[in-house]
Amino acid sequence: MGSLRNLVVDDHEAILRGVRPLLASRTDWFVCGEARDGVEAVEKVKSMRPDLVLMDISMPRMEGVKGGDFNLGSEHCL
Repeated sequence: MGSLRNLVVDDHEAILRGVRPLLASRTDWFVCGEARDGVEAVEKVKSMRPDLVLMDISMPRMEGVKGGDFNLGSEHCL
């Protein structure tokens, strides 16, 4: 298995800055992208097809709970 591709979604830059090095500390994990809200997350999931989306549940435009409520045909769903 290759690297685990992660998309990180949060509206706070401090959280994004803190999560990046945590995920990067795993040699088999890769942060493939970031999004600032649920709407941007949906767009990036469709285009990037990450293996894992780490998403805040309280954000502007579309909360993480609603953003995670889409079906993109992914084989992995948490």
